Amino acid sequence: MLTISQLQFTWPKSSTAVLTIPKLHIARGEHVFLHGPSGSGKSTLLGLIAGTLDCQQGVIEIAGTNASALSRGQRDKFRADHIGTIFQNFNLLPYLSPIENVTLGCEFSKKRRQNISSQNKSLEQEAKLLLSDLGIDEHTQQRSVAELSIGQQQRVAAARAFIGRPEIIIADEPTSALDADSRDGFIKLLFSQAAVYSASILFVSHDKSLAPLFDRQISLPDLQQGAPLC
Repeated sequence: MLTISQLQFTWPKSSTAVLTIPKLHIARGEHVFLHGPSGSGKSTLLGLIAGTLDCQQGVIEIAGTNASALSRGQRDKFRADHIGTIFQNFNLLPYLSPIENVTLGCEFSKKRRQNISSQNKSLEQEAKLLLSDLGIDEHTQQRSVAELSIGQQQRVAAARAFIGRPEIIIADEPTSALDADSRDGFIKLLFSQAAVYSASILFVSHDKSLAPLFDRQISLPDLQQGAPLC
């Protein structure tokens, strides 16, 4: 599902590479926990995978496509079609309802809309189903996102990432504002939803206590040194 080889990235005006990754592979349906200290390059790696940053050297292959060889415009379309993202701050539009926020996940992707229509569902029907599966009841689905709790907003963000069945979900510190019980429960909900169509999950956090919940854990500093992956 995701294969990285000989990746290097250096910020402008810097002489030292912030990322040097010899090899990384994540299989279809695999749940991977990536950890590392602040400033180790976790968000930079996610930006390269998502295509918001230019790959300067190496290959990033996603769902059989060499995403690192695409132009910026092509990467934008590819990301919309194949990658669901859960941001640390959720990036929801506060003046829209949960349903409206979730359907935005398909606004720029014909492929994801087709994935839904092939199941004989409308965008709104799929959004409602995802929200219900993630614990957002019908009444809450109609409210403004600004009125929701942090935990509810997080679930809306997850539903937006999953709508249209993208092959890989990348999550950047999405549980940092939750207590331990809510955090573990949310991750289990993510896994349950991913299992519906074997989506891969790359979950990034500095909180190593989450690692046992995942199929595999990877230390970014070790990965950059070419150490065996656990």
